[in-house]
Amino acid sequence: MKAAEAQAQVSDYWTRRAPAFDGAASHVAQASLWRDVLAAAFETEDAKDVVDLGTGTGACALIAASLGHRVRACDGSEGMLAAARKAAEASGLDVTFEQALIEEATFAPASADIVTLRNVLWTLPDPMAALRKAQLILRPSGLVLVSDGLWSVAAQYRSTYPDGLAASLPRHDGLTEDETRTMLSEAGFGPARSWQHLFPASPYPGDVPMFVLTARKG
Repeated sequence: MKAAEAQAQVSDYWTRRAPAFDGAASHVAQASLWRDVLAAAFETEDAKDVVDLGTGTGACALIAASLGHRVRACDGSEGMLAAARKAAEASGLDVTFEQALIEEATFAPASADIVTLRNVLWTLPDPMAALRKAQLILRPSGLVLVSDGLWSVAAQYRSTYPDGLAASLPRHDGLTEDETRTMLSEAGFGPARSWQHLFPASPYPGDVPMFVLTARKG
């Protein structure tokens, strides 16, 4: 399956899931914990320009906006973006959303201080392209934050992608912290720092190995 076809199918899949997605999402059930962890990981008290790539229903985007940052976000799924816009409006948060695949988003080069990718690399045909996009968008010494997990260990977190689509996604089983550290290095970022220890317990039932990593643009 070609990457463009896979990405289109992924976007359609998440649009169908969007209406019920936040009902079981960790960032909703444990919103204050995620807010505390991201606030620490951003390592700043000042308002920054934040871009959330593959925002889904807006988990990182809404948290960043609630912390006072200037936030833009993109996603290829029209349905997920509709949920994100509704959540932002309900919370009175100002986030600029763009419906676009990560590689096609129109964020200008060197226009962000922080770029976030949460639970998105596993569902991309080319995860490294997303990290290269983050490199492009960030200003010098800007911060990328990646959070993901090894979803294959817990059945409730497995996607129900068709077999052909799942087989076309190189990280469909999920990512480990070590694998992601290597990917960040290969994308040109500096040493990664972990933050998941700030959660008192895993934010996901089923003992899913998860991580929150940050790294600076070299």
